[in-house]
Amino acid sequence: EARLHQYTVSMFESFNDANYHKICDEKGPRIIQLVSTVNYGDAVGNDVIAIQNALREAGYTTAIFAETIHPKIPSGTVFSIEILPALREDDVILYHFAAEDHFEELIKKAPCKVVLRYHNVTPPHFFDGYDAKAKLNTERGLAEIKALKDDIDYGIVVSEFNRDDLISYGYKCPIDVAPILVQFDDYRQTPNQKVIKKYKDGKHNILFVGRMAPNKKVEDVISSFAEYKKTYDRDAKLFLVGSFQETDKYYNELLRHIDKLGVEDVIFPGHIGFDEILAYYSIADLFLCMSEHEGFCVPLVEAMFFDVPIVAYNSCAVPNTLGGSGCLVMEKNYPEIAYKMHEIISNESTNNSVIELQKKRLQDFDNYRISKYIIDFLNKIIKE
Repeated sequence: EARLHQYTVSMFESFNDANYHKICDEKGPRIIQLVSTVNYGDAVGNDVIAIQNALREAGYTTAIFAETIHPKIPSGTVFSIEILPALREDDVILYHFAAEDHFEELIKKAPCKVVLRYHNVTPPHFFDGYDAKAKLNTERGLAEIKALKDDIDYGIVVSEFNRDDLISYGYKCPIDVAPILVQFDDYRQTPNQKVIKKYKDGKHNILFVGRMAPNKKVEDVISSFAEYKKTYDRDAKLFLVGSFQETDKYYNELLRHIDKLGVEDVIFPGHIGFDEILAYYSIADLFLCMSEHEGFCVPLVEAMFFDVPIVAYNSCAVPNTLGGSGCLVMEKNYPEIAYKMHEIISNESTNNSVIELQKKRLQDFDNYRISKYIIDFLNKIIKE
């Protein structure tokens, strides 16, 4: 019922929206973005909307269609898949895939070229014993993306890791890489001053940002922090900034892990506003990531933007995103990780060196450069 209501509202708004009329009335080529869900403030949703903005600024007729649209998304930004206009041979579909959806038949029957923007799907085994629904959804998602290998004409994926995944699934089409578009202007707003006043107290702050999900291996972040705190800095604090439900099995396992280690000053801020997230980056002395599955990992780029030195486990798309910057660790050796954390935080020369490399890498995520690459890529397809 809620879903039907959402579609009804979307349809009512769409018929009064100039952009929707434009996509329907356009006689020439159109670029139509498809995505299962557009959430407010998440990496995939931001990428989809940023690409739309860039395409419109460049004069292209384009629109986004999704199955689910977060209520905070401004009206007219995204339209329900229920009102997708009839596709034509000269259209181009930019198909974002990050989760199970119901677009498989649409993609297989599309009369136009289909470009896959693959954000990756978390391997189901990470959810064993934690979340049966998430495991089933990811199993279905992987089955769907594998089944489409002969129906995709081009790929423009967000990391080399994702390209390698598609090749391993049997994809033969040309696949380029263009990173996620990170909207840096959003990060220039004033951070939450209450958070800064509360925690910027001269003690060192270690930060992780991301969902409290099993693939993120937050328990390894906690274990590394516990070793660092015990050996080098008993006053340090760890902030685990990301969404969770108090009933989540994984979150409760993290709490038990903290108790088992007997480590203090581990803080879960919970569901917070964007200005508070900015504040945690502002007070951080080091960003610590032990994730074992990322299709890109936007928080690494955010840490670069805030000049927060990064220590990260060498896995999945993490080395692609870091691009030779930050400090990669090859093993989950907690004493070794703790030593690297200490060296970066306490040694000014090492700290400056890491940050300078991250600043250089950050230039590769310039919005104009990536937008132009994506637009040029799509333009070549339109003109074929």
